[in-house]
Amino acid sequence: MTRLIGLPGLALWMIFSCDSAAAPTSHNAGNWSTLPVPSGGSIVFSLDTAGVSVRGDGQEFGLMGRPQGTFTITGLLSYPAIALKLTYSSGRSATYSATFQTPDQLKGTWTAQGQPPSESVVFVRQ
Repeated sequence: MTRLIGLPGLALWMIFSCDSAAAPTSHNAGNWSTLPVPSGGSIVFSLDTAGVSVRGDGQEFGLMGRPQGTFTITGLLSYPAIALKLTYSSGRSATYSATFQTPDQLKGTWTAQGQPPSESVVFVRQ
């Protein structure tokens, strides 16, 4: 009998102890893009969350908006921080470690394989 009382109590504690800052489901869901640049280059992706796990996919565009590659995303969310690993279909990879500046803006460090890190990279929710 103790277990039956304990499990519902634990479930209620988990529900009521989660505030909006700790419940990640809606924080990162949606479509994201880098800010527009004159060359037409950008990175766009969509994200979804299950608990603290983040998954998604996206595409990178080069000069004049020409497709440069597609990728899948895995990562972790501990709001307001998010850490993403991008694996391109070509085999190369990149990481993005960021924090939410607003509910619709991420700012962080982009590290592409074989390149120095780029700080202050911003993505906005579309």
